[in-house]
Amino acid sequence: MCRENPLWGAPRIHGELLKLGIDIGETSVSKYMVRSHKPPSQTWRTLLDNHLTQMVSIDFFTVPPSVSKCFTCFWYWPMTGVASCSST
Repeated sequence: MCRENPLWGAPRIHGELLKLGIDIGETSVSKYMVRSHKPPSQTWRTLLDNHLTQMVSIDFFTVPPSVSKCFTCFWYWPMTGVASCSST
């Protein structure tokens, strides 16, 4: 049952077995469950190393001057080191 439903834990399987009329303890269910051997998840450092060339930093802000109308600025900074700024 745990192979067919890998997201179910011992309490869920225990409850389903009780519904089927099989009287077994939850500790026995957890003892005989098949453990899946998954590789460890990716760390933040690995994620940043793998995707650094596709990442950007973006900011959108307004600058209210004292005399004229407001300026709206869009700041685009790719992680490769080249920055650009445009304003209207």
